Amino acid sequence: MFVTLAANAQDFFKDGLINQDYQIIDIENNGVKGFIDDRTYDIPEIVSDYSHSIVRKYSKGFPSRPMGIMIRWKSSTPVEEISSLVVSVVESDLPKNEIYFDNGKERVKRYYPATNSKEYLLCNMCPQKYCYYKVEEVLNNGQRVLVRRGKFFTEGQVRMLRVDGMVNVRDFGGWHTTFGRPVLYGRIFRGNRPEGITSTGRNDFVKNERITADLDLRGKNLSKSPLGPLSEVEYYCTNNQRYKLALTSSTSALAKDLNIIADVLSRGGNVFLHCNHGMNRAGTLSFLIEGILGLNEADLTRDYELSSFAYGSSRSSTYGDMLPYIRSYGSRDDNLTQCFYNYARSIGVSEKTLDTIRCEMLGMLPDDPLILDAHRTKKN
Repeated sequence: MFVTLAANAQDFFKDGLINQDYQIIDIENNGVKGFIDDRTYDIPEIVSDYSHSIVRKYSKGFPSRPMGIMIRWKSSTPVEEISSLVVSVVESDLPKNEIYFDNGKERVKRYYPATNSKEYLLCNMCPQKYCYYKVEEVLNNGQRVLVRRGKFFTEGQVRMLRVDGMVNVRDFGGWHTTFGRPVLYGRIFRGNRPEGITSTGRNDFVKNERITADLDLRGKNLSKSPLGPLSEVEYYCTNNQRYKLALTSSTSALAKDLNIIADVLSRGGNVFLHCNHGMNRAGTLSFLIEGILGLNEADLTRDYELSSFAYGSSRSSTYGDMLPYIRSYGSRDDNLTQCFYNYARSIGVSEKTLDTIRCEMLGMLPDDPLILDAHRTKKN
C-alpha cells in the first residue's frame, strides 16, 4: 500500500484516523522530511551537471535515524518476578480489529526492553501502515501479563532504520518508478559494515526484517556474515569498485551482484547489501538497481545523498560521472530507465534477472505487459 493524497484528502484521511483513535506517527526526522519535500532536484537546469547539492541545508544537526513512538506503561509486578518484557507489533495495509495478535496468521515483530523498563521507543515501522502493539510481562512462572496495548498509523516515505551497532541503514522502498508502481519496502536494505552489530541489532533488524542474505561488496571473503549463522543468513562477497570506475571496470562484480539479488528475492528472501560506510560501493550498486527499477534522475540523486545524514558529508564529486555514462547506452529518444536496461544487458545481465528484480521489487507478475514489453526492442 502506498498512499499519495491531495492536501484536502490527506486532512480528511487523518481526521478519520484520529476519530478511530489512531495516533499518527511520521517516521522521517525533520531533516530527512525537509530534504525529500524540497523539489530543487526536479529542476533540470539546476542539476544538469550533477554538482549542485542541497543536502547540507537539511543534514546538519539531524541524525540519520528515524522517528518512532515512545510507548509508556505502568506495572504492579515486582521487577524480580519479571523474566522478560516483550513488545509485539503487527503492521497491516488495512485496519484490523482487536484479534490481530491471536489469529496465528499475522507476521509479528518482537522487541525486548530491559525488565525494569517502563517505556520503549518503538522504531523501524514501515510507512503507510496501520500498526498494532502490545506490551507483555513474562513472569518467572511463565505467565504473561498484558500491561499496554495500542495502535498508530505511520506516515513518511524514507525508511531509515535504527540498528544497534550500525549506522546508515535504510530500506530501498517507497520511491516512485516509471512503471507506475512504488518500490516495495522490506526486500532490499543497504547500510554500512555489519561487524559492530549487537544482539539487540540482530533481533531488531535481521530477525524482525527477515534478512536472509548478506551481500558484502568489500572483497573481504569472511567465513560467515556478522549478521548471523550461515543457516540463517547466506553470505556473499564481491569485490566492487565505486562510481564510474565500477560501471567500467567492475562489470563482472556488478553482474554477479544483480544475479545474487535476483536469486535471493525469487526465493522469498530479503537482502542487506553493504560496503564499509554504505555510501560509495553500496551507493553505486544501489544507483544501478534503482535505475533498473525506474527511478527518475532527481530521486536517484536524492537517495544517493541520504547517506550524508549519517556522516555529515555532501555528495562525492565523482557521483556526477555516472549518469552521463549510463545515458551513453541509449539514443537521444530513450528514457533513463531504458539506458539502465541497456547497460545491464551489455555487462551480461540476463532479461530473466532484470525481470525478477523488477517483479519482486515492484510487486508485479512476470506476465505483466509492463514487464514483458519493457525495453526489449532496444537491447545492446
